[in-house]
Amino acid sequence: MAMANKKTQCFSCNKEKITYPCEGCSKKFCLTHLTEHQQILNEELNHIINDYDEFKQRINQQKQNPLNHSLIKQINQWETNSIEIIQQRAQNCREIVIKYSRRFITDIEKKFKDLSEQIKQIHDENEFNEIDLNYLRNQLKEITEELNNSSNISIQQDSQSFINEISIISTI
Repeated sequence: MAMANKKTQCFSCNKEKITYPCEGCSKKFCLTHLTEHQQILNEELNHIINDYDEFKQRINQQKQNPLNHSLIKQINQWETNSIEIIQQRAQNCREIVIKYSRRFITDIEKKFKDLSEQIKQIHDENEFNEIDLNYLRNQLKEITEELNNSSNISIQQDSQSFINEISIISTI
C-alpha cells in the first residue's frame, strides 16, 4: 500500500515537507521550523511578562512614593523658581527703600543742620523776638513732622501677578 503524500510547503524553509499548521498565524511549518516558531512565540511571551513585571513595579513605586511623580517634580520646580523670583523682587525693593531712606535722612539732617545754625546765630547775636522764635519753632515742627511722616514712599501691590500661575487640569 502506498503512503499518502500530504506534503505541503513549509513557510520557513519553503520545502515540500509534512507540515503542521499554526493556529495563531495560520501558517504551515515543518516539524523543525514549527519548534523554532514555538520558541520564538515563547520568547515573545517572556518579553511580554518582563514588560508586565516592569509596569507592575512602576505602579508599586508610584503608590509607595507619589512625590516622585513627574508632575510633582514640575510643581516643585515651579515653586522653587517662583520663590527665587519673589526673593529677588523683595531684595530689589529693600535696596530701593534703603537708598530712599538714606537720601531722606540726609535731607532731614541738612535741614536740621541749617536750623541749628540759625538757632546758634540768633543765640550768639542775642537779638531775637517772638517772630524769630515762632519761625524757629515752626521750622523745627516741620522737620519733625517730615521725619515722623516719612510716608513719601509706600508699597504698591500690582494685581497682575509677575509669577506664572499654575493649575492642574484633569481629564478624569
